[in-house]
Amino acid sequence: MCMFTRISRSGGRAYLQLVEPYRNDNGEPRQRLVANLGRLDQLRPKDLDPLISGLQRALGRTPAALPQVEFVDAKAMGDVYALRALWRELG
Repeated sequence: MCMFTRISRSGGRAYLQLVEPYRNDNGEPRQRLVANLGRLDQLRPKDLDPLISGLQRALGRTPAALPQVEFVDAKAMGDVYALRALWRELG
């Protein structure tokens, strides 16, 4: 079974839903609502991250790691730049 997400609109609002396709007793294709994930305007990425991580764990995939940010020491050049600019401007 292949589930997918769908954006549904009701009462002027948009909702994110998890939907599962299936065939009824007559063999006609239908869609079944599995979960309502909430209003689209109120969803934040941090709200969906646990769901995505859980799905990745269930599939045996390793979650994508965020790149490690590293600070590299740099020379302080702001004051020297400002003084040189003043020197050039004032002559």
